[in-house]
Amino acid sequence: MEESFAEGEALIEAETNAKKKQPDEFCLNCGTTLVGTFCYNCGQKDIPRRQVIGDLVSNFIEAFTNFDGKFLRTTRYLFSKPGFLPIEYNKGRRETYFHPVRMYTFASFLFFLLFVFLPDSNNDAVDAGLSKEDKEELAGIGLDSTMNFNDSLYQAKKKPGVNFSFSNTDYKSLEEYDSIQNALPAEKRDGWWERLMLRKSIELTKKYKNDTRGLGEKFISFFSDNFSTALFFLMPFFALLLKLLYFRRDYFYSEHLVFTIYYYNFFYLAGALMMIFNLIPYLGALSVLLGFWIFFYLLFGMKKMYGQSWGKTILKFSIFNFLFSILVLLAITVMLFSAVMTL
Repeated sequence: MEESFAEGEALIEAETNAKKKQPDEFCLNCGTTLVGTFCYNCGQKDIPRRQVIGDLVSNFIEAFTNFDGKFLRTTRYLFSKPGFLPIEYNKGRRETYFHPVRMYTFASFLFFLLFVFLPDSNNDAVDAGLSKEDKEELAGIGLDSTMNFNDSLYQAKKKPGVNFSFSNTDYKSLEEYDSIQNALPAEKRDGWWERLMLRKSIELTKKYKNDTRGLGEKFISFFSDNFSTALFFLMPFFALLLKLLYFRRDYFYSEHLVFTIYYYNFFYLAGALMMIFNLIPYLGALSVLLGFWIFFYLLFGMKKMYGQSWGKTILKFSIFNFLFSILVLLAITVMLFSAVMTL
């Protein structure tokens, strides 16, 4: 009886193993010995090297469905639950959601693609969704800048009517300026900064004397091309400010950086949606609501992430906005200076 039972078990096990036999003994990607469906070394799925068309289509659909499901799930939580995803990531629950760095790559690419190529019709769309009384009321309480969130962004790529002029100097040439400066006593000569700016102003005036629009377009083009780079380099400072504000909390800098990346992801995706909404008639009000959510999203995210009282969170949120605004102004100043120097 026992022998028959053992033989039966062996037969069942042999049949089961035969059905679940792996296509390959070694991972085709890294050569590691396989012990399951996925390689424990590189993560590649064990799929036959040569696939028939049915297998190819099946694997493609599976990969796309997995990507699509993760991305949509992550996006839903990103918009509806500020601070939830960085908490999940820092707890190690990462496989369920789309990787934040991959999402950053996609979201920033989408944002700046729309930023460059969408037409400049945002103001008309926003105006169409609000009455005159609504606009006056928003402006009266200081929220008109939030309502026109995209206006400041679109100014960076608006081409028609951009005219820059550096003709506020009486010098006709660099030689004339240098000659006059050399004739002055040393203590009355321009300082190095004023001299640098005046010399550049003379050069640009001479080069673009009859083409102020061309100068403006090149200036704005430089600014828009480097806007994404400036935001990227501000990211570690964003996380550093959070680290300083919550230095008593048990968080690594890297965990603040994860929170920052998720916020950037939300900002880019929300900004992209606003640009799209602003092109669709009667969706201006929805764009306004999204603009409000962009402003308050960080506040709710900080509350969820760090778990402090509303009073402390609002205080730190205000301090953060003040300090980060200074950093943004510094970045813009550097960009403007770089633009002038490279024209």
